[in-house]
Amino acid sequence: MINPNNSNVVYAGGVGTFGSSGRTGIFKSIDVGASWALADNGITDVGFGAQPQDDFSMIIDPNNTNTLYAALGTHCGSVYKTTDGAGTWTRGSGLPCDPTVVRLDPFNSSLLYTRSAQGINNSVDGGLNWSNISSFGANSGFFALAIDPFGSNNLYANDNTGVYRSTDSGVNWALSSGALNNVYKALVSDPVRPNTVYAGEDLGIETSAYMTTNGGSTWTNITNGLPDVGVKRLLVPANDSNVLYAGTDAGVYVYGLTDNQPNTLNVPYFSQNDLLWGPTEYNHSIKLGFTNPTMDRWGCAVTSAAMVLKFHNINEFTDETTIDPGSLNNWLKNNNGYLTGKGGSGSYSYFNWPVIGTLTKQLFNVRKANIKLMHKRAYPSSNTTNLLNEDLNEFPDILKASNSQTSSHFVVAKGVSGNTYSINDPEWNHAALASFNSYTQVDRYIPSQTNFSYLVTVVNPGIELLVTDPQNNKTGKYFDNGTLQSVNEINNASYSFQEPISNPNNQNLLEDLGTGVNEFLLPEPPDGEYEIKLSSDKTEIYEINISTFQEDGNDELNKIKGVISSNNDEIIEISYSQNNTSEIKRFVSFQSLIDDINEAKNLKFIKNNGVYNSLLTKVVISQIVNQINKNVSKNFLNSLLNELNAQRGKHITEDAYQILFYDASYLKNHL
Repeated sequence: MINPNNSNVVYAGGVGTFGSSGRTGIFKSIDVGASWALADNGITDVGFGAQPQDDFSMIIDPNNTNTLYAALGTHCGSVYKTTDGAGTWTRGSGLPCDPTVVRLDPFNSSLLYTRSAQGINNSVDGGLNWSNISSFGANSGFFALAIDPFGSNNLYANDNTGVYRSTDSGVNWALSSGALNNVYKALVSDPVRPNTVYAGEDLGIETSAYMTTNGGSTWTNITNGLPDVGVKRLLVPANDSNVLYAGTDAGVYVYGLTDNQPNTLNVPYFSQNDLLWGPTEYNHSIKLGFTNPTMDRWGCAVTSAAMVLKFHNINEFTDETTIDPGSLNNWLKNNNGYLTGKGGSGSYSYFNWPVIGTLTKQLFNVRKANIKLMHKRAYPSSNTTNLLNEDLNEFPDILKASNSQTSSHFVVAKGVSGNTYSINDPEWNHAALASFNSYTQVDRYIPSQTNFSYLVTVVNPGIELLVTDPQNNKTGKYFDNGTLQSVNEINNASYSFQEPISNPNNQNLLEDLGTGVNEFLLPEPPDGEYEIKLSSDKTEIYEINISTFQEDGNDELNKIKGVISSNNDEIIEISYSQNNTSEIKRFVSFQSLIDDINEAKNLKFIKNNGVYNSLLTKVVISQIVNQINKNVSKNFLNSLLNELNAQRGKHITEDAYQILFYDASYLKNHL
């Protein structure tokens, strides 16, 4: 066993390695195996005539590679722990003699499992104390234990009757429905493929190896090429996940995994036209003023997301409501899943892709999901084709596509089919992407346990965004003397115009869901100060949505309204943190407040010249006296705020009121 942080350090253990000498068979090498030293300090005789000798199982804590655990047998062994790289070992308490295996929860380094004469035992304090949680395996030949790396409440074990699965962290066990009925001593979970487990037979009579890609419901024989000898161990290296290694009595054999995955995934189908949810309101479409505001018209993205969740066996919300397109639509309405706004050209509705990851995190925390899903965006390229093809060996992706019926539609890709992709189409139920004009983007939901942080910014079209990160890199577009410029410097960021979802109406004429948006996406943004510059080549009102996701998936939404012209850019400042609430504010100066008043007048949001002149006068005087007496300056701003309140809904529209009230309040608080 190699230290993952230092390949010079190797540990080895065995059964019967010292014969009658009475020493424990644990060794350590610090020179890549050129020389070895005994490493059994702290493993002592506990009254059975000698120290425990046989090392049945040994693991390294990946979060602290100086911490190891060993399941020792013979002369009343136990699970032993070292925190100094096998310098000294400490015996765990509460176990019967001679446990045969030890495994560590991949998400919780304090939680371990072992098999003993009592059955299944666990430790919740890092191996110091152990408790019996199940009698499974107590009275049978028990050979191996594997933990699902995507959902550690799923455990797999095999005895002399087949492969068993527990879905409640080892308390209850059931024979997998696609039962293997031989002695399968080798068992391992795939580190990168959800619900995938491999088993190897060790009778040495008629060798066999099997794999399941659905958590044990069915098994596929992958024996081809193995000799007729026992399979002792199976391994899929995390750093080379395209191969499966089998350790046998005749040597080590290699099986290629990528080329042997099924061509089409079994993705459950939902239709956005289903009568259970098709006639219901999509997003807040009525409030936004959209015509025919129903799921059967506009629900292709949320229905596709529901299919992806269903594929990953994510079936219920925390209140036990079944997840389907209708219930997911309702959840998104209440959890920042739709970003909406209004601008000079109309309203927009945007599907907030990373919020699905937040949902899976919440469900994972209450054991309603076995995995968490992290969103990543990709656009057509040769590299994206490779990514998509690799994904479809393991999990589905959502594709954006178009044809004569729609200029923007979402489908679920579930496999490669010749020169196209097999799909689940939530609207017309097309079977292949060939029914569309290829794809224009890929939205990937990747099984992950790492970093769910994200920065999502959308604004109505006509307003361009230029984002500057803490390292002064920039991505986006901006107007420079009337000429549109483009920059793409921020690693992993994307900036694009997202067309609105479209669908033919009753007259078979193409109809759009609003205006679409300009979209900025940045997964895993570093902490620090960000600046968003908004620019336009015309005078218009805007509404920007800024959605910040923390590392653990928690998110916050900020909506800011403003008015902009070709001569006056707007600046929004973000103090972003992956672990705390981010601070977002639109920068305001006296000049920008004056500009906003003028622009509101030009847009007829201020309808009375007397009110316009009064507001402008108060700002100008406040600016002048600010150099002399800040309190007097604040008094003029207070007077302006009072006038805004008095004229709200009369001579000043609601949009202008919201913008100017923010401006004046910001200035007053930052003088």
